[in-house]
Formats: sequence, structure tokens, C-alpha cells
Amino acid sequence: MDTRRIVKTNTILLIAGGLLLAYLLSDVLLLVFAAVVLAVGLDGLARIIAERLPVSRGWALAGIGAGIAAFLLTTFGLSAARLAQQFRDLGAEVMDFVERAQSWLADRGALSMIDDLDTDEGSFVGAAGSVADHLMTFGMSAVGALSSFAILIVLTFFLAANPQLYRGGLIRLIPPNARHKAEDTLSSLAYAVRWWFLGQLVSMAVLGVTVGLGLFVLGIDLWLALAVLTALLTFIPFLGPLIATVPIVAVGFSEGTQTGLIVLTGYIIIQNIEGTILVPMIQQKAVNLAPALLIAVQVLLSLVFGVVGLILAAPLTVVAMVAVQKLWVEYTLGEKVT
Repeated sequence: MDTRRIVKTNTILLIAGGLLLAYLLSDVLLLVFAAVVLAVGLDGLARIIAERLPVSRGWALAGIGAGIAAFLLTTFGLSAARLAQQFRDLGAEVMDFVERAQSWLADRGALSMIDDLDTDEGSFVGAAGSVADHLMTFGMSAVGALSSFAILIVLTFFLAANPQLYRGGLIRLIPPNARHKAEDTLSSLAYAVRWWFLGQLVSMAVLGVTVGLGLFVLGIDLWLALAVLTALLTFIPFLGPLIATVPIVAVGFSEGTQTGLIVLTGYIIIQNIEGTILVPMIQQKAVNLAPALLIAVQVLLSLVFGVVGLILAAPLTVVAMVAVQKLWVEYTLGEKVT
């Protein structure tokens, strides 16, 4: 009895210590996880290209890397100054929209209940200024961000170049009698993450291009910055496109009420098409993510790990759901996962 109690106590302490260590090393672990997700996605894209073209997976991966580098260098080389100016103008437009919204609400007495809080820190403008201050502080850590980005790129391409090397090393850590389960689970995880990643790339491209074209046709000068911002935010399911709504609507209404309504209506239509057509196609190949569950995980991880937690919440949820389905539902409960 005492031995069992000691074993249980040691197990609990070991788990608690492991969780604490994981939390302390969260920045490194999340960076490695992000590299794994990108590597799995690039590997899947390389395999698709190799199946359809007379090239090997290695050459396909090299072509993808060269293509991405060329695209980034060309895009930012030709329009970096313009894009940076547009992002500065976008921030000014959003601030102006917040000020006009405050004035509109104040004229109609909607802010009468918080007149005593109408200071620089309590008003909407003060809140926006506080956000701007935080953004400036974040910008000062650009060197650290660039270093992390460089490490992420290096890790991603090392992992994608020879995934079997790292997968085989991980399998060797598993007892021989459980290795077939580990192999099957890793294959299911890679399949789900790969198709989720490719699906998100398609969603990013569709929303970014359609929003950019729509704003360009409407004659909105900040179309490029808004298109890039929308594409990047779309990587975050559900919450990302909603966050992108704020600057798009703010810039639209700054051009006039009619233009703002057109922009808002068009963006809602594009989002609905993405949600009713693209997202189900992604879920068929990857895993059916319940919106309420994913949003709850996004909020939780953003509170614990900040922006990085919010960005990686979806792939972490995919990995957790597939692992539970395989290791618990299928192998422990004996129920076949469809």
C-alpha cells in the first residue's frame, strides 16, 4: 500500500515537474512545434508536386524553397517602401476611425455613462493610443523576432529535407511492442497537419487576393497593406478573419459611408464563401475542428503564451484531437475512428 502511494506521488510530481519545465521552455517548444508544422506542410506540398511532375521530392522541396525566397524578395524588393508606408497610413486611418466613432457616440449621448472616465487613458482614443504604445514596444524587439524567424526557417528546412531521419529517431525511443502504434499515430498526425496547413494556405491566398482585388477596384489606396494583413491573419482560423475585419471596415468607412457598406458586405460574402466551401474541404482531409472548442483553445493559449499561442492554437488542437482519437479512442477503447 505504501509502495503504491509512493509510486502515485512520484508520478504526480513527475507530471507536475514536466508541465512546469514545458511552461518554462514554452518559447523554445513552441518555436520547434511551429517548425514541425511548417516542415510537414512543405513536405506534403513537395510530395504533391513530385507525384504530378517528373521530379523527385528533394528537388520539389528545393524548388518550393527557391520559389518562396524569390517571391518574398521580389514582393518586398519592389514594394517594401510602399507597403511600409501603407501600413503606417493604415494605422493612422484606424486611429482616425476610432476618434470619429467616439465623437459619433458622444453626440448621441452613448458615452454619457462614462463621462467621468473620459480621459486620455479612459477614452477610446486613449485605449487606441495604449495599443499603439504596445505595438511600438513590440517593434523595438524586432531583432529578437528576426532571430527567432531565422531559426524557424533553418529548423523547418532541416526537418523537411529528411523527415524520416527525425521520425525514425523518435520511433526508436518507443518500446518495440508499441512501435507499430506509434508509427500509425505519427502517420495520422502528419496527414492531418499536412492537409490543415495546405488548406490554410489556400484560404490565405483566396481571402488575400479577393480582398486586395476588391479594394483595388473600389479605388482604396491601402489595398495592398489590407490584402497582406488579411492573408496573414487568415492563418488563424475563425478569429483571424474577424480581427482583419476591423482595419478593413475602418478604411472602408473612412472613404465614405457607401464605400464602407460595400466593403463590409463584400467582406462578409467572401468570408461566408471561405467558411462554407473551403473550410469543409479542409476538414474532410484533416480533422473536424469544432468552432467552440477551437475558439476556447485560442483564447486560453493566447492568455498563457500571447500571440504565438493564438497563432499555433489551431495546429496544436489538430495534433491533440488526432492523438486522442488514435491513442485513446482507437487503441485503448478499441473503437475504430472514421
